[in-house]
Amino acid sequence: MQLELIEINCQAPPNGNYIRKKPNIIQCSILKGSEEYDLLLKRASALASLVNPAAANASNEERSTDRILLDAFGGVLAEAGWLQYINSEFGPIASSTPFVTAMHQIDIRFSDGELAEVRSSFPRNGVKFALCFTSRNFKNIGPYANQVKPGEVQKHLYLGVLFDTQKKELMSDEQVMLSLVGGSTWSMMVKIGHNVDLVPEDGFVQSRSIYKVIEFKDALDVLGILEAIEALGYKRKKIRK
Repeated sequence: MQLELIEINCQAPPNGNYIRKKPNIIQCSILKGSEEYDLLLKRASALASLVNPAAANASNEERSTDRILLDAFGGVLAEAGWLQYINSEFGPIASSTPFVTAMHQIDIRFSDGELAEVRSSFPRNGVKFALCFTSRNFKNIGPYANQVKPGEVQKHLYLGVLFDTQKKELMSDEQVMLSLVGGSTWSMMVKIGHNVDLVPEDGFVQSRSIYKVIEFKDALDVLGILEAIEALGYKRKKIRK
């Protein structure tokens, strides 16, 4: 997977509907048919096979096995992007957690035991729109609202991915593009997160619930996430200038 640091200037060109910020993202790309692509697709297939189609949807209609595979592949790609970026900056401190049940989101575990949750979305109008549009800013999804208790950390970080490639094209396009756009700490979710009733589009189980969320315009960008990981006690290998 190729990783590239990009600064998005929300006011280039000037737009009265956009925020006045320049968030940094990591744009990731992976070629269909590459060894890494095939390995990640194989992992997604293994995860999808563990999901009961009837249990994967809150409605009475079963999700097709193809749709479950697409959901799994998107989640695996998002996780792989964050894993590679974090480990490229800090060394091998981050790894995947075992898949337990379809009710749980894919997590990343740090070497000292901290957890990060990865969630992804597929904005139809592009990543810049999703990050910059003031009134329709995309959400960094955090914990279930009923899990937010004083002094009890559920996950240390909530990491976001926005796909440039649309979900239905994940396994047909010759190149898949996705962007690591930042996220939030547990403390941020507690202090400034607000409750939203939604169905996350990347979940293995498509069930409606109330989550703590922070709009990406108020969240950390990818460089802010590196600082948050440093604050957990990890030392970076290199500092970008």
